[in-house]
Amino acid sequence: MEANAVAAIMIFLAVLVLLILRPRNLNIALIASVGAIAALLLGVVTVIDALNALLRIWDAALAFIGIVTMSVTLDFMGFFRWIALRIAKMAGGDGLKLYIYTVILTAMVSILFANDSCVLILTPIVLEMVSAMGLTGDSRAAYLFGAGLIADTAAMPLITSNPVNIVSADYFHYTFVQHFLFMGPVAAATIPASIGIVYLFFRKKIPRTYSVNKINDLIESCPRPLRLRGSVGVLVAIDIGYVFASFIGIPVSFIICSGAAVLVIMYATGYKQNQNFCAGKVGVRNIMKRVNWDILFFMISIYLVVDGLRSAGAISFFSNLFASSVKLPGLLSTFVPSLIVTLGASAMNNWSMTMMGLISIGSILPSLTAKSATSLIFSNIIGNNLGPHFFPLGSLAMLMWLGTMKRKGVTIRIRDYFKVGAVLSLAEVLIASLILWLEVAFLGMVLVL
Repeated sequence: MEANAVAAIMIFLAVLVLLILRPRNLNIALIASVGAIAALLLGVVTVIDALNALLRIWDAALAFIGIVTMSVTLDFMGFFRWIALRIAKMAGGDGLKLYIYTVILTAMVSILFANDSCVLILTPIVLEMVSAMGLTGDSRAAYLFGAGLIADTAAMPLITSNPVNIVSADYFHYTFVQHFLFMGPVAAATIPASIGIVYLFFRKKIPRTYSVNKINDLIESCPRPLRLRGSVGVLVAIDIGYVFASFIGIPVSFIICSGAAVLVIMYATGYKQNQNFCAGKVGVRNIMKRVNWDILFFMISIYLVVDGLRSAGAISFFSNLFASSVKLPGLLSTFVPSLIVTLGASAMNNWSMTMMGLISIGSILPSLTAKSATSLIFSNIIGNNLGPHFFPLGSLAMLMWLGTMKRKGVTIRIRDYFKVGAVLSLAEVLIASLILWLEVAFLGMVLVL
């Protein structure tokens, strides 16, 4: 094996291990950046490769920054906590209703604000809510698992629901509307099924009733969110903007960042007027500190680290695997590629597998039919959105979910997660693949690339 190939494999494995273990809570961008710099210095990738990586992912990185800015601003306005508490009150002391309302809220937040933001913001709120109800142990885990797992499941219907969706759309040059036409029905089938599967695991642990007295106390201490009507108006305008931007070719990141800027201005003016709101008075500077500005470096760096594996034959391996699997008969032509990506995402993290999938599919794209290309492109999205459920190491969102709960004193063992996550992931991927296969094979839906 050539020296470059050995170096590429060693760099990739080192970055992967460090991303999983996070020794001394090392920043993920720092870990990936060191790997990318090592790849450049050792000649595994070139400066031209780095520039191409920047061209590939800048829209996704900027969109992610905008989404996180929106989410953090709304969180500081008290928007999410206010809604969650009123959902708890609306359930009226019925434990099953609360479970359903909680996971539906999680799905909606994930669709609109991306899975990572959803996990970081809603996990503490749900934990506070169920703790106020006096729930402990498996009863509390039922709500936390529902919220955490559904966050990734619901990250498929919109390009903006997950940064990996944006990277894929930019890589293959399809639009926001095209993505929704394919993945909207997939999500519509997968989300309810996922809610039901998680319920089956925890149905005996969900309390029949709970006391709403403490919830009412929390509501009384949480006044109406700052600029509530204005915030809802901005969110509606952003969603409309996505559609128009899709038709005229404006990057979605421009729409997101414009909306985020408006929300920050609304927050700043309300803060200066000393209005009381649920999350407390926090300056705009603190909002900026909560934004993950280094995501750009992470995305570029992990792209370079994965691209370096070309010299080790990894890209050729996955390209051949995809080319063979898409020729399988019937549903297998969609399910097997999705399953390959699912297992890859679980083993190497979904960001790494996303890049691996994009580069591998791109290398064989000229030899594929329109149906096969469409199937592979969206199988890659299915596997990288749902695959992390198989094992929590596969997703930064799931790692953040586990980390957030651990900081709050709730520890979930990996084996307990695996019992639920593995079954859920395989079922979700099968259902999602079935819908995608029906769209392509029977409805004749294809991307024009």
